[in-house]
Amino acid sequence: RAPLFFRVFWSALCCGCCTFGGPAGALLPQRWRDMAEPGTSSRSRALELVKGAAKLPAAVLVDLDYTCWPFWLCHHATGPPFAQHHDGFAVVDCSGRPIEMYPEAPAVLCALHSLGVPLVACSRSDESEWCRAVAELYVLDPSTGLRFGGALHEASVIRPARSKVEHLREIQAALGVPFQELLFFDDERRICDEGEAMGVRCVCVAGTGLNLDALAQGLQAVARL
Repeated sequence: RAPLFFRVFWSALCCGCCTFGGPAGALLPQRWRDMAEPGTSSRSRALELVKGAAKLPAAVLVDLDYTCWPFWLCHHATGPPFAQHHDGFAVVDCSGRPIEMYPEAPAVLCALHSLGVPLVACSRSDESEWCRAVAELYVLDPSTGLRFGGALHEASVIRPARSKVEHLREIQAALGVPFQELLFFDDERRICDEGEAMGVRCVCVAGTGLNLDALAQGLQAVARL
């Protein structure tokens, strides 16, 4: 992980700019519209990718920080109690600061979940309880009320660690499937290298987070099995 001072600085930068060119709440109306337009929405495109895949993974593993949301939650958020954002799907911390996912992440997660692909969190977060609390509140799909926490498999592992080798071993054992049939999205190249050495299909999402391009790349890797 990056040094603490850099992580705090970068989180503060993301807070003010949201990395997408505006305040944290600026994305919310567009994301609502995106969910409501079946023909053009990222959700529809994600569903097309998953339905059209030659082969689906036995499970999809997702990191949280800088993969599902664009910050280290332990430095972005002030802390609990967390609550539902007034928009109806994002989350706010005790100070009212919004906690949002990358724009296309909910669509990717919803598409995989709708086709029965288990979703498993694989995170080294220093605040596992915060992550779980946010996941339990975060609505992925306003039309069904599906929440991130409700979509996550019980095999999820969220705890501090230098490496994710043990995370991956625990998850593989809990699922009872070969490493080669797992698809893993993470923003750290080193972590992806560890997973690939074990046989896991990994997609590094550094700089972009979980999005449609990453989903397509991952499904292509699985199809080559």
